[in-house]
Amino acid sequence: MKLLQGGAPKCGNFWLYQIIQQVLARTGYDTTSFIQTQPIYSLAKQWDLNYPSQASIDMLEVTDLQFSYRISSIFRMPIEDIKDYVAHTNHVWTHSPICKRSAELLELFDKKVYIIRDPRDRAISASKYYTSDYMLKYYPQEEKEPALFLEKNFEKLMLEWVWHVYDHLRLSKVHNLHIALYESFLLDFQQELARLVEYLGIELDDYQKEESQEAVSFSTLQQKNPKHLKKGQAGYWMDHLSDEQIEKADVIAGPLIRYLNYPVEKNMPMSFSTEFMHHDFEQLKQEIIASQEVLYQN
Repeated sequence: MKLLQGGAPKCGNFWLYQIIQQVLARTGYDTTSFIQTQPIYSLAKQWDLNYPSQASIDMLEVTDLQFSYRISSIFRMPIEDIKDYVAHTNHVWTHSPICKRSAELLELFDKKVYIIRDPRDRAISASKYYTSDYMLKYYPQEEKEPALFLEKNFEKLMLEWVWHVYDHLRLSKVHNLHIALYESFLLDFQQELARLVEYLGIELDDYQKEESQEAVSFSTLQQKNPKHLKKGQAGYWMDHLSDEQIEKADVIAGPLIRYLNYPVEKNMPMSFSTEFMHHDFEQLKQEIIASQEVLYQN
């Protein structure tokens, strides 16, 4: 099985990777890795990375002009033959948005899983990550306080999420992408795991399901990766965003937030949906554009 996982940064990608690895390992699937056969790997294992296993993950970057393999945010090397690269790995992770080369890449994988997280929680998580000691070491910047970073970059973070998620939803039927939800793993792990393994065509018995959940529970992973995993909550934007930020989130992402059935106001119960109200993505695009028009009126 050739499996590609994607998601905007800070949407639960690390958690999804661990879940998939657990499922593959417990059912005997080959987890061959490209990066672990490269000369840089032995050196990278000694680097001060964000979590212990980071150097061993096949991370792919995709742009209109190039495919590249990466180790975290600090090493990148171009891929000359993407088919050869895929032949030497079975589980690849990418944060890249949809671009001109995406269709070529998606066709090389049997299974594609894309994870989504509420953009308001994601923006808060991203602000903490980009101001972490790890990121400041390799990407120094003026803002070192998460709240100040969030205030300065909130619009940018929301816009990044909107089009990253929209484009993957738009192509989900065409390329048979499985849409996973961070909140569903958090609030009903077994249900979301069942959806995932059904898509993958893998069978897990009850014991394997329970064992997998324990191995990749947020608290377990947080103990092993304290620099990378912080809260593991859903809906904490309600207590952390200002009224102005909540209003701006609705302007930028409101139509997509409602499409995914996330709560739109403070004090609403946590909600989400894996069954979408329609698949008219041109209509959804026009709704997003119309909502964002106010951003550009001045």
